[in-house]
Amino acid sequence: MQRPLAHGLAVGLLAILWIGLVGGVVLVWRSDTAPFEIFAGVFWSSVWYFWLGRIWLGGAMAIGLMRKALLAICPIMIGGCALAIGISDGEVYPSQLIGVAAALCGIAGGLLLGRADVKRWSLSVVETEMVRQPPDGTAFDLRAAALRQNRGMFGCLMMVIAAAVLIVVGVIGAMLPEDRGVNAPDYIAFMVGVVLVVAIGIAGYIRINLRAKAMGVLVVTERGLDDHPWPRFRSAALSYVGEAVVVDGVRRYPGARLDLSLYDEPDMRHRPLPNDALLHGSIASALETHSPDGVFLGWVQRDKEG
Repeated sequence: MQRPLAHGLAVGLLAILWIGLVGGVVLVWRSDTAPFEIFAGVFWSSVWYFWLGRIWLGGAMAIGLMRKALLAICPIMIGGCALAIGISDGEVYPSQLIGVAAALCGIAGGLLLGRADVKRWSLSVVETEMVRQPPDGTAFDLRAAALRQNRGMFGCLMMVIAAAVLIVVGVIGAMLPEDRGVNAPDYIAFMVGVVLVVAIGIAGYIRINLRAKAMGVLVVTERGLDDHPWPRFRSAALSYVGEAVVVDGVRRYPGARLDLSLYDEPDMRHRPLPNDALLHGSIASALETHSPDGVFLGWVQRDKEG
């Protein structure tokens, strides 16, 4: 599916938004701590454009979080600028005009990201990837699906953590005198926060890669499941915890996994699945198509301990 024009336009507007915010800050900048604040600007610009990169690639979580943030924060920015103009008896500063223009870009970008064609395109980007297709079945690359899902979630979490660092540093700075030196607690807190964010990011992505690698590839054919022939299987079922819900026309099963019972093994095997509703539907369809009668039990609700 071709990228919608609305999506590309939204990303362009959000890139302009950040440039406008930086320009507004430069206009009102009166500080002798340039090295620290330049470093802060580069850091937060990197966070913003990393977020935009996720949106450009079609990350559904990144798009959803950005849309909510824009439609919540940008109207507040416009209201703040209007209040400041009112307090100053109608005097308008260039930085205020830039702030309003940036906020309008953000609102327009948020509305564009909420369009139905953008949502459909985002879903098409994250469709199940398949590898090493056998002639008599289907192979599902669980590793790629897990990486795609978990990286998106973790990327959004890192954005929230980075924003929290900014808020904490801002609160500390607001309580300190304006003539504080470069060794003030807010600068130290910022540097410590940057180190922690980077360390958490590196450790998180390493863990995600290791867990995804362990999932491997699931192969469902007329002959069997992975390397096991169908005559070995007593049953195969897709189980989930809680209640299934329908979101955007897709049924989603929380905590989905594949439960396998073999005649020659006393214990049931449990294979975790990525949290990808489209992938779950494809696996269920393949099992129903290729397994012998009575082996695939369909979707089964289980207890958390089960």
